[in-house]
Amino acid sequence: MDDVKQYLPTDKCDYDSIDRLKSLKPEELQRIIPELLEWIQDINWPVAPKIIEILIPLDKLLLPQLRVILRCNEYDWIENCLWYLVRRLNSDTLLELRNELVMLSKSTNPNFIEYEIPQICKEIMSTHSME
Repeated sequence: MDDVKQYLPTDKCDYDSIDRLKSLKPEELQRIIPELLEWIQDINWPVAPKIIEILIPLDKLLLPQLRVILRCNEYDWIENCLWYLVRRLNSDTLLELRNELVMLSKSTNPNFIEYEIPQICKEIMSTHSME
């Protein structure tokens, strides 16, 4: 597949793109992981939950971009990634995000605290025996 970017949603209600994305192989989806993750910045967008379901099976392939997101300052995007994606990854994969989860669990950033990011990270680590 030459240009997998043509499979990306064109707007927040582009359900046809979801079917097209489901037809792609993991190695094809890997090439557009950053763009797919952008669609979960706002979990209220209709395509967001469906994109999450496409992303979860990619598991370890998500690690490089998840590390970037978990180290950024976009607290709402971090919260969505943690709550809807990270917590559903395999335990082995989560271990590779341990540094980011520990860092966020100790955050004193008021926005992170308001969005309960430290607490979500502690819960993820506890659930997966990472403490």
